[in-house]
Amino acid sequence: MGTKLKRGLTRSHRVVVAVGCLISAGIGLAAMPAMASERLVMAATGGSYQAIMEEHVFDPFTEETGIEVVFVSGALGERWAKIQAMTDADNFEWDLMEGGSADVFDPEKQAYLEDLGENCAQVPRAFSDGAPATCHRYGVLTVLGATLLTANTGSFEGGKVPSNWAEFWDVENFPGPRALQNFGTPWRVLVGALAADGVPLDEIFPLDLDRAFKKLDEIRPHVTVWWSTGDQIQRAFREGEVVTGLIWGTRLGFLQKEGIPLVPIWDGATLNAPHWVVFKDGPNKDNALKFLNWYFDNPQAQHAFAVAGNLAPSTKSAVEFFSPEEQVQQPTHPDNINGIIPVDTVWLAEHRDEMLERWNAWLAQ
Repeated sequence: MGTKLKRGLTRSHRVVVAVGCLISAGIGLAAMPAMASERLVMAATGGSYQAIMEEHVFDPFTEETGIEVVFVSGALGERWAKIQAMTDADNFEWDLMEGGSADVFDPEKQAYLEDLGENCAQVPRAFSDGAPATCHRYGVLTVLGATLLTANTGSFEGGKVPSNWAEFWDVENFPGPRALQNFGTPWRVLVGALAADGVPLDEIFPLDLDRAFKKLDEIRPHVTVWWSTGDQIQRAFREGEVVTGLIWGTRLGFLQKEGIPLVPIWDGATLNAPHWVVFKDGPNKDNALKFLNWYFDNPQAQHAFAVAGNLAPSTKSAVEFFSPEEQVQQPTHPDNINGIIPVDTVWLAEHRDEMLERWNAWLAQ
């Protein structure tokens, strides 16, 4: 995976000059922000989502502290494979990562992660200012997003698009190529299959895998894009490869801003609860913890990040910055939340290997 060091040499020159000026003026170095040679390595998804993360969160952090942020990018499954490889080689290079909603509940993954302590003692405002479930012993919830169906109104007669998972399966009345996810965490597709098969949304868990895979057999011939990254699904809608499909709410928002006539389908959506986790063997672990504390101490940055990504913030302080118009776009808005499927993340962690094994075997058929 490639890395990108932002403004490193230029910033170093500025800091060196600043240090010299401060020394000449008799100002103690204890009051200075961290030297630019300090850094942390952040593993993220890349693409447009990473760009808004950098602009609204990491760039302001660097400006204030002098700690440079190096990004590595890749799909979530690829990142966990890299984590295992770095561990096996005794050469761990990363400090911070945005993980999936079930990662902090998985004992195997917890083995790589820094224990933040009871009530997130190492990031205390994640507990004191956070909404319920913001603080977890092995990670902190930074924003709430959604994975949901969307459809292009220009691709259907009269602009009438599917309104739920059952209609997504209805290729006779809603014809056209579909897109679904495939990046090592197949549970959202399995959830959709069960919803399409008539399971009430509040009874989806525990997942009936036999029933889900049987239902998936029906839609498989019509799925032309099995996407693994946000950029891939954006391109599929932008270039007209698909007319309806599963997408992250952030990517949907980006496409809408480009003028592509996509509509959100909240009935049968699931919340994304990305946890930012610190690696216990990270070479710059202390800087990762500094960043998390900075983030939760800056509700304005949380607000800017959330608005840019069609997300909801995880803290009470950040919510106060939202206008009524901005709140309508959030997955937690009353008009949207009623269609959200409750997810049992503990069950998902316990059955991760079983689901993935069956998923890979099904795809290989």
